Amino acid sequence: MKKQAQLESMIREWKRLQIPLVKRSYCYSGMRLVSMGIALFLLIYANQNNEPFAYILALFLFLFFLFLVHRHQQLKEQLKQYDAMIEVNQKLCRRMDDAWKKETSDSACLDEDMISYDLDLLGPNSLYQYLNFAATPYGKKRLIALLQGEDDTIDAIRRRQEAIAELLDQKDFLLALESGGVRFAQDSHRFQEKDMAFLIDYANQGSTSFPMIFVSISACMVSLTLLFLLLAFMHILPYGYLAFMMLFNMVISIAIYHHTQKLLFFTGDMAQMLKDYDHLFTIIQAAKFQMPLLNELCDTIKKGHEGFHHLSRWMNVFTLRRNFISYVLLAALIQLDVPCVIVLERWRRKWGKDLEAWLCAVGEIEALLSLSVLAQVKEVWCFPSIQDQATPLYELVEGAHPLLAQKRMVANSIILSNGTWIITGSNMSGKTTFLRTLGISMMLCRAGAPVCAKAMRTSVMPVFTSMRVRDDISEGISTFYAELLRIKTMMDASEYKKPMLVLIDEIFKGTNSADRILCAKTAIRRLHLPWVITLVSTHDFELCDCENDPDIQAHNCHFSEYYVEDEIKFDYRIKDGKATSTNAKELMRLAGIWKEA
Repeated sequence: MKKQAQLESMIREWKRLQIPLVKRSYCYSGMRLVSMGIALFLLIYANQNNEPFAYILALFLFLFFLFLVHRHQQLKEQLKQYDAMIEVNQKLCRRMDDAWKKETSDSACLDEDMISYDLDLLGPNSLYQYLNFAATPYGKKRLIALLQGEDDTIDAIRRRQEAIAELLDQKDFLLALESGGVRFAQDSHRFQEKDMAFLIDYANQGSTSFPMIFVSISACMVSLTLLFLLLAFMHILPYGYLAFMMLFNMVISIAIYHHTQKLLFFTGDMAQMLKDYDHLFTIIQAAKFQMPLLNELCDTIKKGHEGFHHLSRWMNVFTLRRNFISYVLLAALIQLDVPCVIVLERWRRKWGKDLEAWLCAVGEIEALLSLSVLAQVKEVWCFPSIQDQATPLYELVEGAHPLLAQKRMVANSIILSNGTWIITGSNMSGKTTFLRTLGISMMLCRAGAPVCAKAMRTSVMPVFTSMRVRDDISEGISTFYAELLRIKTMMDASEYKKPMLVLIDEIFKGTNSADRILCAKTAIRRLHLPWVITLVSTHDFELCDCENDPDIQAHNCHFSEYYVEDEIKFDYRIKDGKATSTNAKELMRLAGIWKEA
C-alpha cells in the first residue's frame, strides 16, 4: 500500500501547513475590525472638531483596511486551495478500499444500455463513480461517453493513452486540476445547468432580440444624468434636475425590464461558476505538453481564455442586479440593464461562437484526468497494447477487477482468441467477477484508460453481455425471454463478421434444466464463429460436453473452493478443465438452513 502511505503523508503535511495560516487569518480579521473602528472614530472626531489631521489619519487607516482585506482574501484563497488538495488526496485514498461507495457524488443515471448495467459502468457503486474526478457537466458527459465505448477507433484510443500517460507524469498539474475540480464542485450548487445551456444558445445566435434603439436613447439619458450630477455637485444646477433625470431613468428601466431580463436572468447565479471555470482555464493554459491530443486541447483553451476571463469579470458586475438597493441606485443613474446588455452583446459577437468548443475542451481534459485515476491509486496497472487485426485476440496477464479494494484483489491470467469458453464452478467462487473483469477491462481499453493488470494485449472489440437479466411485467417479458432477446442481439451483431466479445453469466437460468441445456447448446453453437470470443458461465456440467462437439470444441475452465477446518474457502483462481465439486449444500449449512436428518 505504498501509494496510500504517500497520499496520507501529503495530507498530514498540508494540514500541518494550514495551522499557522488559520492563526494568521484570525489575526487579519481582528486587525480589520480594529482599523475600521478607529477610522470611523477618527472621521466622527474630525467632523465634530474640524481636525484635518484626523481626516488624513482616517484615510490612511481606511487604505490600510483595504490592504488587509486584500491580504486576507489571498490567505483565504491559499487555505481554500489546501482544503481542495486535501480533499483530492482523501478522495484518492477512499478508492483504495470500499469507502468510495459511501460518497454522495454524481454516479450517473443508468439508461437502457444493458452493458453499463451488467458491467457496473454507470449507476451507484459503478466504474463511473469510482473514476469520476470531472466537475463540469461537459467533463462528466464525456467520461460517460468514453466508458460506453464512444470514439473507439484504434487511432483515437492510442492518442488518449498517450495523453493520459503524459498527465500521469505531470503530478503537479494533475493535483492542480483535480483540486480545481473540487472547488468547482463545491460551488456548483450556486447555478443550474440550464443557465449554462441558455448562455450557449444565446452565444450561438446570429443576433439578439433586444431592441437596440433603447441603446441610443439610454446613452443620451445617461449622459444627461451624469452631466446634471456634475453640475449639481458644482452648485450650478439645482438637485431637482438630477432627481427628475434619475426618475426618468427608472421609468425607462422598468419599461425595458422584460426585454433585458430575457438576456440577464441567468447572470446572477453564474458569476461564481464562471470564476471557477476561469480558474480551470488558467491551470490548463499554464501547462506544457508534448502529446498531440493535449496540445490541441490546450490550443483551444488558450484561444478562449481571454474571452472567458472577460466574461467572468463582467459577471461580477452583473451580480449587482440581484441587490435591490444597488440595482435601484444604478438603474436611476446609468440604467444598469442597458450597459449590461451592451457588454453581453459585444462579448457574444466577438467570442460567442467558440464558447461551446472551449467548454468541450475542458471537459475532454477532465475526462482524461478521470481515466488516469486507476493508475493513481492501484499498485499494479498497465496500458493495453492495441492490436490492429481482423481476428479477435484478448490476452490478460494478472488482471483484476478495478472496483475491488486492493487487499481483496485476486488476479487471473487468460489468453483468448476466437472460440468458446465454458466456465463452471461453485457458488461464490468468482465466475461472475471474472467475466466482469474481462468486460470492464475491455471497456477501459476502448476508452484509452489504464487497466488493473500486469499486461494486456487485445484487438478492439465491442462487448455484449447477458448477466443481470430482468423481466419486464409492463411488457409481459419473462426472465427467460429477456435473456433470449439479449442473445438474439448478439447473434444479429455477429452477422457483421467483426471481432466481438460475448459474456454470458448463468446461461438461461430462467427455465428448467432440460430446456436450459438444449437452448444453451443451440445458442453456443450459433455464437461459435471465427470472429467471436464467447465466454459462458454455468452450473450445468452437461455444457462441458461442448468440448467434444466437433462444431464447437469449447475450452473448459473452472473456479473451485476448498475447506479449512470445516470452513469453506475460495482462492478465486481460474483453472483448466471443468469443475468437479459443488457447494450449495455446504453454503446452506453455513447459513443455518440445511439440517442433517
